[in-house]
Amino acid sequence: MARYTGNHCPVCEQAFTDDDDIVVCPECGTPYHRACWQKVGVCMHQSEHAAGFEWKPEFGPEAEAAAHAAICPNCGTHNEPGSARCSHCGVPLPRPDDSAREQAPSEDNGPIYARNPGSYNPGSGNSGAASGPHIDAFGAGADGAIYRREVGPEDPIDGIKAKHWAAFLGRSPMYYLMQFFRMSETKHRVTFSFSAFFFGPAYLLYRKMWKEGILTGILSMLFYLPGLLDLVAYYNPGFFGPLPTGWLATAATFGEIASWALRVVLALFSVSWYEKHAKSRIETVCSQCPEGPERTEALSRSGGTNILAAILYFGLVALMEVAFLYMAGPALVNLLLYDMSW
Repeated sequence: MARYTGNHCPVCEQAFTDDDDIVVCPECGTPYHRACWQKVGVCMHQSEHAAGFEWKPEFGPEAEAAAHAAICPNCGTHNEPGSARCSHCGVPLPRPDDSAREQAPSEDNGPIYARNPGSYNPGSGNSGAASGPHIDAFGAGADGAIYRREVGPEDPIDGIKAKHWAAFLGRSPMYYLMQFFRMSETKHRVTFSFSAFFFGPAYLLYRKMWKEGILTGILSMLFYLPGLLDLVAYYNPGFFGPLPTGWLATAATFGEIASWALRVVLALFSVSWYEKHAKSRIETVCSQCPEGPERTEALSRSGGTNILAAILYFGLVALMEVAFLYMAGPALVNLLLYDMSW
C-alpha cells in the first residue's frame, strides 16, 4: 500500500491513503480505488496499452529517484523527469538507475587525473568512469595515441571543474570542454575552428574576448583598406587629385594576403586564446563567490556569448564598404547594379 500512498486515482482524482482499497490494472499497473474501477469497468489507459504504456508513480522511491535525476548536477536546473540533457547548460543528466552503478566497485572510479591511462582503450566505453553525468572528451593514452575518455562535472580540466567551465561557456559547452580537455592532456594547443576562420574577429567578440576581438578587428580593417582605396582610385581617378596611387594595387595584394593569413591564425589559435581567457575569468569568479548557485550564476553572467557585438562588427565593416563605394563614384555603383540585374 505504501507504494501508492500520495498518488492519485485517475477516475476520482483523489490521492490514495494507507486505508484505501486499491486494485491495479494487470496490463499497465495503474492503481484505482476498487469502487472507481468497478464504476468505469476498464483501465483509463486502455488505448495506450498497445504502445507499451506503463504507469509511473507520482510519489514514492521511484518517483523521487526520477525527480532527483532531473536536477542538473552542473547548474542546479530542475528539468522534466526523464530528460536526457539539462535544458539550461546541456550537460547530460544522470539516469535513476545510475545509483546502482555508482555503488559498484571499480578500479577506475575516481577523478580522471587519478586513473591509469593504460586502463582505457578505443571503443571500451570507459565503463569505470566516475559517477554522475559525463562529457565525452579525448586524452592521451600510454602509447601516446588519443583515445576517447569521459569527464564528469567534478573532474578538473586545467585545474578548473568541468561544471564551472560549462556554466561559463554557455553555448556549445560540449565542444569546448572536449577541446580544453584535449589541450590539457596533450599540451597541443592548436586546433582548427571553422567559426573563427569564416567569421574572424566577430567570433572573438561573440565569445566576449574584447581585447582580442577589437585588436584583430582593427587589423582586419587595415588589411582591407588598401583594396578599397584601390577601387576608388580605379573608378574615380580624380578623387585623389595629384597624389600618387600606383602603389595601391600592390598594397591591396599584400593586404589581401595578410587578411587571409590573419584568418588562418584565428582559425588555429582562437580556441586556445578562448581557453586562457575563460580560465582567467573563471578563476576570478571562483575567488569571489562561494561554491553553489551564486557562483554558477556569476559564471553565467561573466561568460556566455554576445551576438550583438558580432553584429556590430559586421555593421561597421558594411558601413566602411558603403562609404568607399560612395567615394568611388557612380561608375562602380552602376557596374554593381548591372551585375545584380543579371
